[in-house]
Amino acid sequence: MNNQQNLGLPLEYQQMPEYFDAQNVNVETEVNNALIERLLNAHNVKSVLDMTCGTGSQVFYLHQRGYEIIGSDFSSPLIRQAREKARSRGVDIRFLEGDMRELEVGKFDAVISIFNAIGHLSKWDFAKALKNIRANLKDGGIYIFDIFNLEAISDKVIQDFDMEIESTVNGVKIKHTQHSEVDRENSLLTSHDHYTIFKESEKLEIRTNTFHLQIYTAQELKDLLMQNGFETVYQCDMSGKGFVADKSLIVLTVARKRG
Repeated sequence: MNNQQNLGLPLEYQQMPEYFDAQNVNVETEVNNALIERLLNAHNVKSVLDMTCGTGSQVFYLHQRGYEIIGSDFSSPLIRQAREKARSRGVDIRFLEGDMRELEVGKFDAVISIFNAIGHLSKWDFAKALKNIRANLKDGGIYIFDIFNLEAISDKVIQDFDMEIESTVNGVKIKHTQHSEVDRENSLLTSHDHYTIFKESEKLEIRTNTFHLQIYTAQELKDLLMQNGFETVYQCDMSGKGFVADKSLIVLTVARKRG
């Protein structure tokens, strides 16, 4: 994905995939997955393509509940982990490596891309991805995705984004700190990561990284969807409650493929 050179990526996506789940899967994940399932069920969805599946959080959740689902992601290290999870759990799920702007798998009732995944694309690339998502949807199929809501990201919210997480993965201790800033003129959320990795009988390993997320207002999303062959069906926050422009930190959007 050429866009990665512009916005960057979290280190766990490529260089540190073994830490991906520790950094990105938590108690909220199950709650978010349940909301996604409710939305899919409300639209009588049976088949799903997760185009940014990572290590498969949404894929395994929906597969367990009877959905026909395929997972794809541009990150080969994360796809390898997802496949290994499937083997260890004894489940038959297809995981593909592919770019959401180009990968054509088939025709599905729904496509999903969760956990701010579209933020790793520029606006131009997101428009390109939307055209390709349409190609993977049946007529009238739906696309569900989430992204940070620019209107709700106040200076106080940016301060609250600061975090410090300690985790242990395969006996390796990781301390991860992050602080962020927002460029409202260019709609970019920039995060600065610092990892301290404690490996037994080895020196401390320090890794730092900066990446950007393209973020949107709810109206910008509606406009982009309309321009690229979708109609917005519903927008809410990640609790499932109605979207409030200056308060909902994340906008979860359900869009339908037009004509």
